[in-house]
Amino acid sequence: MAAPKHRAELKPWARERLRGIQNLLFPSYLADFSGLCEEGIRRDVEQSIRHGFVSTHCATEAGLTFDEAKRFVEIVADAAKGRILVSTTAMFDTLDRNVEFLKHAEKVGCDLALVGYPPSYYPPSPDDVERATLQMLEAAQVGFILYPSFKYNFARFSAGGFPLDVLERLARHQRVVAVLCAITEPAYVSECFERCAEHALVQCPWERWFPLAVTRYGQQWAGPGAYEIFQSPDEPRLVNYFRQLLDGQRDEAMESFWRLTPARLLFEKQFMPTQMLGTYHWPQQKYYQWLTGGNGGYTRQPVMRMQQHEMDEARSAVRALGIVPPDNDYEFFVGRVQYAQGKRPW
Repeated sequence: MAAPKHRAELKPWARERLRGIQNLLFPSYLADFSGLCEEGIRRDVEQSIRHGFVSTHCATEAGLTFDEAKRFVEIVADAAKGRILVSTTAMFDTLDRNVEFLKHAEKVGCDLALVGYPPSYYPPSPDDVERATLQMLEAAQVGFILYPSFKYNFARFSAGGFPLDVLERLARHQRVVAVLCAITEPAYVSECFERCAEHALVQCPWERWFPLAVTRYGQQWAGPGAYEIFQSPDEPRLVNYFRQLLDGQRDEAMESFWRLTPARLLFEKQFMPTQMLGTYHWPQQKYYQWLTGGNGGYTRQPVMRMQQHEMDEARSAVRALGIVPPDNDYEFFVGRVQYAQGKRPW
């Protein structure tokens, strides 16, 4: 069931539907980067469904033009066909662009939208942050996800990284269905749950937090993330681990958690250092997905480079989970679909 069109129904709808793990879905490009590889994007939607994710989140920050970002979410929503919730990010160069994109996301069938702020956005006060956010919340009839993060440079308003009073007031808005707390300070995470969970679904996306957040605070969804590093479609280990926690099977869940250790340690070593950079190593996360059946393929510049030792470490981690990864890294750099079609950029 798609997101309801009446704002008063959004919060109950989310509490019913948003239960489980949400992955990230990245754009795939043609081998020469001249445009989107639609077949590769559709492949990754199918993979997301096979993995058992409840929702997939379109990463619009990975080298897309504004028009391509619009087309990207349109392809994903069409491919999903209601079989998986579709979310996207509004974090473009201006607030006006964010508003325009949110209207488009609703039009093409996105269910959820994560609220972000332009890199150049430098509000004079917390009240300005609240006003700008409200402008975005009124742009579309979707379920909105608030995203407190250090990356916005709001620490001058709050030592925690995002003003909690503003966050709590925004969480009461009828179109806000969730809060993705991406701040690593435990006290801030605790405050998010204590102050906002009555009004919206609060979550932190790190698998090591799930036993505490689910059993003590009632977290019922997690993401988005490149969680494919933890599982394969045939053995959805992370999805099962989270489901066991939701079902009150704590002993079984903790057994599952410790089995994830090789992938957890690799993920924390490679991914977590990018937390404070304001962006992420998109190809690295696409590589995780390629190892378990995703399309793969590099993203456009500006972009971080993959190093062979990183790829070898990731491959070893999934092998330790009992997953047999592919061994042709050349295919990853081109993307499965383009590689199978004989396309070579060099």
